[in-house]
Amino acid sequence: MTDTPPGRAGKFHAVVRPLLEEAGLHDFGPQAFFAVVLPLLQQAGYSGYGAQQRIVDATGMSPGTVSRLIRRQTVPDIQAFVALGELIDMTPLELLVLAGHFPASALESHQTLSENEQSQVGFEGLTPEEAAQRAADALGFHDEVRRSIFLGMIDTLKKSKPGDADQTGSAGGAAAQM
Repeated sequence: MTDTPPGRAGKFHAVVRPLLEEAGLHDFGPQAFFAVVLPLLQQAGYSGYGAQQRIVDATGMSPGTVSRLIRRQTVPDIQAFVALGELIDMTPLELLVLAGHFPASALESHQTLSENEQSQVGFEGLTPEEAAQRAADALGFHDEVRRSIFLGMIDTLKKSKPGDADQTGSAGGAAAQM
């Protein structure tokens, strides 16, 4: 993490860098995720008595998932990143980078385009499948394994509904459900 890039990526680095330095961390991954997300949740008012339940209510995550997040044991499933990001003013992509799922360079190539701007860069009539393929190319996922994981994740996210993030995990997993 050297120079701060402009735009949204610059804002991300301006928020994240001091929190990582305070925690003595230099790389993204689970510990970086906790070192950034937990203080931002506190700054957003999710601290003290009842904070865990308020996070559950605001994100749709299960109480167990939120408890493991607060205890720095487990990064939530990526399906919860949209709701979690809204609480702390971070995008799901920023949370994916922070958790170590994507390289930081993904932030620099990410741009939010309005409907009018889409046609100017060749996205007119683009199907979701084509968009996912282009995203995989742009992120440098050229090997079969990483590309398959990425496209599978996109497919799963397209099929899921908001609030489904913890429905299967709340009963203790497949072995506990038998």
